[in-house]
Amino acid sequence: MIRHRLKSMMVSFALVLLAAVLALAQGGQTSGSSQGAQLYATNCAFCHGADGKGGRAPAIATLPQVIALSDQELIATVHNGETDRGMPAFPGLGDSGVRAVVRYLRTLQGVTGAAAPAKLPGDPLAGRQLFFGAARCSTCHMVEGEGGFMAPELTEYAQNRTASEILQAIVNPDAHVDPTARVAELRTRTGKSLTGVVRAEDNLNITLQTVDGRYHFLTRDSLAAVNFTGHSLMPGDYGTQLTAPQLDDLESFLIVTARNAPGEPAPATRRRRGGD
Repeated sequence: MIRHRLKSMMVSFALVLLAAVLALAQGGQTSGSSQGAQLYATNCAFCHGADGKGGRAPAIATLPQVIALSDQELIATVHNGETDRGMPAFPGLGDSGVRAVVRYLRTLQGVTGAAAPAKLPGDPLAGRQLFFGAARCSTCHMVEGEGGFMAPELTEYAQNRTASEILQAIVNPDAHVDPTARVAELRTRTGKSLTGVVRAEDNLNITLQTVDGRYHFLTRDSLAAVNFTGHSLMPGDYGTQLTAPQLDDLESFLIVTARNAPGEPAPATRRRRGGD
């Protein structure tokens, strides 16, 4: 009888202890969730709606391109803002506050940690600065309607490519050159040399676009030589000119851009310069 009572008391004590542990854990989670909810309500709800389904700003709880962003991307967006889209930066929340807002947003989206997108190899914001800055990618490539038009438009480039494939395309551009993107070297019968990409040709004429963006309309009988080099216009030394972190940043920028793409390539808004 005594042994039975002792066993019952031990079981009861264990159950009480387990309940206390669960209560403490739940209380900690609620506290963290409450912090995120409070910060979201104070800083985000006015524009994005209390439920994240939009108002003055996009529906960040339901838009697929926002849900597809990694936690790292969302943290960077909240911290740094997107001034070109009218979103202010919130560095004053601190790292813990920004992360709490992102965790709360994930609950509004119904996204669990296991379902969140894979971590990016680098910083997409730094990658954007490189793309339009020091790396000079935008001299030839266009993204979301901004940049050059000598090379392919890249808004959706990363949709069906891995980070590794993007890296190889950057550091080894001659590995898989599209025939329509091969560099051509033309020499006229008067001795003039032109280098660029052939945009159109037939038995009588060739249209060449040179690296300055100009179009040259030439007849075949005016040419002394036409040589297709097999090389891309893209520099082949990015692997040495850029550091590994910088290359990761560029990959991340292209990945994020593709995730945010509305489904159709951005329009080419830059005016083309005339030919001769």
